[in-house]
Amino acid sequence: MQKAWRQLNVPQCGFCQTGQIVQAAALLMDNPKPSHDQIREAMSGNICRCGCYQRIENAVHLASTGV
Repeated sequence: MQKAWRQLNVPQCGFCQTGQIVQAAALLMDNPKPSHDQIREAMSGNICRCGCYQRIENAVHLASTGV
Protein backbone atom coordinates (compact mmCIF):
# COMPACT_ATOMS: atom_id res chain seq x y z
CA MET A 1 0.00 0.00 0.00
CA GLN A 2 2.73 2.45 0.96
CA LYS A 3 4.62 1.83 -2.32
CA ALA A 4 1.51 2.63 -4.34
CA TRP A 5 0.87 5.68 -2.15
CA ARG A 6 4.34 7.04 -2.87
CA GLN A 7 4.32 6.05 -6.54
CA LEU A 8 1.14 8.05 -7.20
CA ASN A 9 2.12 10.96 -4.93
CA VAL A 10 -1.11 10.65 -2.96
CA PRO A 11 -0.30 12.74 0.11
CA GLN A 12 -0.79 16.44 0.10
CA CYS A 13 -0.95 17.61 3.71
CA GLY A 14 -0.62 14.18 5.35
CA PHE A 15 -3.37 14.72 7.92
CA CYS A 16 -5.51 11.74 6.81
CA GLN A 17 -2.79 9.42 5.52
CA THR A 18 -2.64 7.07 8.47
CA GLY A 19 -6.37 6.41 8.51
CA GLN A 20 -6.57 6.15 4.73
CA ILE A 21 -3.72 3.63 4.52
CA VAL A 22 -5.05 1.49 7.37
CA GLN A 23 -8.54 1.46 5.84
CA ALA A 24 -7.15 0.63 2.41
CA ALA A 25 -5.04 -2.22 3.81
CA ALA A 26 -8.09 -3.62 5.62
CA LEU A 27 -10.08 -3.44 2.39
CA LEU A 28 -7.41 -5.36 0.48
CA MET A 29 -7.24 -7.99 3.21
CA ASP A 30 -10.99 -8.59 2.84
CA ASN A 31 -11.13 -8.10 -0.93
CA PRO A 32 -7.78 -8.41 -2.71
CA LYS A 33 -9.15 -7.27 -6.09
CA PRO A 34 -11.79 -4.61 -5.43
CA SER A 35 -13.46 -2.68 -8.22
CA HIS A 36 -13.24 1.10 -8.27
CA ASP A 37 -16.82 1.26 -6.95
CA GLN A 38 -15.92 -1.06 -4.07
CA ILE A 39 -12.87 1.05 -3.28
CA ARG A 40 -14.91 4.26 -3.22
CA GLU A 41 -17.52 2.66 -0.98
CA ALA A 42 -14.98 1.19 1.45
CA MET A 43 -12.99 4.42 1.68
CA SER A 44 -16.00 6.74 1.96
CA GLY A 45 -15.81 7.00 5.75
CA ASN A 46 -12.37 8.62 5.67
CA ILE A 47 -12.33 12.34 5.04
CA CYS A 48 -9.46 13.94 3.17
CA ARG A 49 -9.49 17.65 3.69
CA CYS A 50 -7.28 18.19 0.62
CA GLY A 51 -9.64 16.27 -1.66
CA CYS A 52 -7.16 13.63 -2.84
CA TYR A 53 -9.89 11.03 -3.26
CA GLN A 54 -9.08 10.16 -6.88
CA ARG A 55 -5.40 9.64 -6.09
CA ILE A 56 -6.31 7.56 -3.03
CA GLU A 57 -8.66 5.40 -5.10
CA ASN A 58 -6.02 4.96 -7.79
CA ALA A 59 -3.37 4.01 -5.22
CA VAL A 60 -5.65 1.38 -3.66
CA HIS A 61 -6.33 -0.02 -7.12
CA LEU A 62 -2.62 -0.01 -7.94
CA ALA A 63 -1.82 -1.81 -4.68
CA SER A 64 -4.44 -4.43 -5.53
CA THR A 65 -2.48 -5.26 -8.69
CA GLY A 66 0.56 -6.21 -6.61
CA VAL A 67 2.85 -3.21 -7.03
